[in-house]
Amino acid sequence: METNAALLDLAPELADHGLPGQDGTDQVPVFVVPVGPGPEGSAPPTGSELTAESCPSLNGHTRATLDAASRGWLLARLPSRVRTAMTAAAHWELYGTHGLLVVACGDGARQMGFSVESVRHVRRESSPLHTPYEILTPHESRTAAARPAAERERLITRYWVRKDAALQAVGGGLSLAPERIEAGFPSDTGTVAVPGPCGTEIPVRVRNFRFSPAYEFAVATPEPPCVIPSFAYSFR
Repeated sequence: METNAALLDLAPELADHGLPGQDGTDQVPVFVVPVGPGPEGSAPPTGSELTAESCPSLNGHTRATLDAASRGWLLARLPSRVRTAMTAAAHWELYGTHGLLVVACGDGARQMGFSVESVRHVRRESSPLHTPYEILTPHESRTAAARPAAERERLITRYWVRKDAALQAVGGGLSLAPERIEAGFPSDTGTVAVPGPCGTEIPVRVRNFRFSPAYEFAVATPEPPCVIPSFAYSFR
């Protein structure tokens, strides 16, 4: 079946930039699949296609949460290398935003957090720019406020995907208020402390991967890491 999804190739400079691991860590194959409009002059979407607009609805789904028909529908619309990996894996997880789908295969994906967000879709177009500030700590708010408007929106998105990925890595989802998590470290890699039970904190290693000006993407794993992402077919 024809598909409008295509893998982005791994940039050579990113090949050795997985999250810090140690001997015995399991690698998690991660595929980044951009989903765009069909070729120029093609017929409009019929509702049976994987489109840029349908990617967010797949976010958070796993092999177990999609019924057999839905799994078959999705697999038929993904590149063959992704389809082969997903078919062979007992577990996989999906992370989607407008125009982009991330697929992490294998049981190790359960111990990792991924978050991807389109910068231009971080807020409703009609919403004021300050709306996302509610997810920030006071330090993050001050840092973002000091940036020009265009940089500010990207920075807020970057903070958000870090928090989201960290919460996923500890199985917290959005059960914790994101403004309680400090993720304003200046480099692409840092440690985030996620509040745990009885006043404890869970250290989580978070890394941002920059593969397109249109997206912010973060990967997180609890420390010490026992799994690392392997971007065998990823982005340029």
